[in-house]
Amino acid sequence: MRIAHFKMKWLNNFLPEGYMIWAKYRNWLLLLVYILFFLHTALWHYWGYEGVGHLGFGEFFGTLRNGVVTAGTIFTIIVFAHALFFGGLFCGWFCHWGITQDLAAGIMRRLGIKPIMAQLNSKIIPWIWFLIIIAQVVIYWIYSGFPTDLSFNPSATPVWSGVPRSIMLICMTTLASGFVLIFLFGERAFCRSICTFRLWFSWFEKFAPHKVRQTKPCASCNNECTAICPMGIQVAEEIRQLGHVKNQECIKCHICVGACPHSVLQTSLRTNEFHREGAQILPPAALSDSIAWLQAGMAGIILVLFGFDLGGNISLSLGFIAGFFMIHIWHTRRISLLETAVIAILITGMYYRHDMKDTSSLIKGLLAIAVFLLAARSLDFTRGFEFINSKARKIIAPPAILTVVIVLAIALGARETHKSVLFHKANAAKINNDLKTFVSIMEDYAGAHLNPANAYFDLGNAQLALNLNKKGTDSFIKSLELDFNEKAADTMLERLFTGGHFRECQRLATWLSEKHPTVPRFRIAAGNALIQLQQLDDARSVFNDTVSRFPDNHDALIALGEVKVSQGNIEDGLKDLLNAYEMAPASVSFNLADLYRRLGRHEDAENYFAQAVAADPENLGVLLDQGMNLFEQQKFREAIKLWEIALEKAPTLIEARQYIVMAESELKKRRDAILGRQ
Repeated sequence: MRIAHFKMKWLNNFLPEGYMIWAKYRNWLLLLVYILFFLHTALWHYWGYEGVGHLGFGEFFGTLRNGVVTAGTIFTIIVFAHALFFGGLFCGWFCHWGITQDLAAGIMRRLGIKPIMAQLNSKIIPWIWFLIIIAQVVIYWIYSGFPTDLSFNPSATPVWSGVPRSIMLICMTTLASGFVLIFLFGERAFCRSICTFRLWFSWFEKFAPHKVRQTKPCASCNNECTAICPMGIQVAEEIRQLGHVKNQECIKCHICVGACPHSVLQTSLRTNEFHREGAQILPPAALSDSIAWLQAGMAGIILVLFGFDLGGNISLSLGFIAGFFMIHIWHTRRISLLETAVIAILITGMYYRHDMKDTSSLIKGLLAIAVFLLAARSLDFTRGFEFINSKARKIIAPPAILTVVIVLAIALGARETHKSVLFHKANAAKINNDLKTFVSIMEDYAGAHLNPANAYFDLGNAQLALNLNKKGTDSFIKSLELDFNEKAADTMLERLFTGGHFRECQRLATWLSEKHPTVPRFRIAAGNALIQLQQLDDARSVFNDTVSRFPDNHDALIALGEVKVSQGNIEDGLKDLLNAYEMAPASVSFNLADLYRRLGRHEDAENYFAQAVAADPENLGVLLDQGMNLFEQQKFREAIKLWEIALEKAPTLIEARQYIVMAESELKKRRDAILGRQ
């Protein structure tokens, strides 16, 4: 009982005064939502369970584009169906970003920082975000066609897709979209001014029957329900005039229900005798329309310039904050210490946003939040709050500044739309195997793609298919310069080598070995390409250097031994292979077997073939070569048995059938010779 009491007391420290039993239950549910959120992520990324993918609302629009129904699509449909009856309840009880904002507000209250609610009625930014999403779907339909078939793949999109991989950037997003916005404009400021999903739920709220309703006559009070509402709704006025909360921003958090000192409020799907029709009550906005347009313009500019790198959430929030700071500094002709601190913290955080080391990234992110909280608690911003709550609604942004911002936002948006159209056109060309069109577009715009590293990789493959080998290799190098990945580098080298582009393979491998000198296989790849170019001396030099740098690397010894054999230095080559065999018998046994077979030492070869097959029994190539070694010794029946084993494992293996026919033909010749037949 003491533990339970302590937990509830600790929880109360993060709750506003008047937060009663409903809200306490809600807080535990929000905690459970976050636990499930991170458990889902851990199941996918750490424990390898990939049955259920990303559950974001964006998946629904992905389905509209390509016809693939994912787990996120099903989740979105369920939530929207629920919203038809319960309106914005999801935002109040289940939204992980709403939880983050509530936690931020609770921490600030705990530290003695009490955000003042400012009415934010403008929906310009949510509409911009929504129109961008719809435009992407429409453009996709124009160039790739409307999906005619639906398929179901619940794990098509990885969990946490679209979320920054840098913990530092996650912390900075929390700082900008959570702490800073709440400090300036009150609780749930992001929901009220930026979130496009909140815009959708407000539409559902208009028709949803589930409302906060009056259940008995109001007694005298201090309007606790209005004062405590995290969405800034005039709860008391709507209850007195309409008998229910009609404001479409209501998230059904039940905080007002618990705050009412006379227990007048309850939520219900049914109307009662207190229900009256009428318009929702919207108090005057704290910020004028021109300020709202300035903020929207700045949000659009930052979204276009940095959205792909930072993410839409933080980009729009930074633009919103920047627009407000611009007008406040212009109006007061001074910049406050608090504004200076916030700008410095955000710029510094953006500088370190790509720190991918989890520990240092987390420390930096938490430090940035801590420094902001210290500044918010210590630095006076009284004049700033007075400006927001009494002056800003009358301020008209300077026409010149507003015009420049809006024109720049439109110009950048038009440029980004043009690039988006070209990318969709290129993608459609790629799907239709129109590689010339794809290459002509991507050669100019791959660097501006959402994922430029992948774009250059795809461009390189297309250029190779068109025999533009040098350009293809250049594109591969650009891809690796942007985002180095050993697996991707190996894929590129294999693509060049198997395609017979040995000169370009050698160039890429040499570049890789210079940029990443600690990876020996890049040097080996360069040497192998030189062998194919008949530059054996150069290849031998590369392998000698690799062995001297990495004496314990058996692959380098194998390569050196093979090139020595090719040059006729058989004994030295065999010595290198035997040294490699001592390091990794299972890996080198096939190389020794193959060499002994080529030298005509079939019995020695048979010993190593047996080891190679034992090490990798599913490798049918080794089994076929082992049979050929027996065939060359005229052990036809033994060879046939091995090839029949290969056929049992792979009934469609044509080589095995051909070899069996060849061996049976030799056996027939032998029988005919014994019987004296011609």
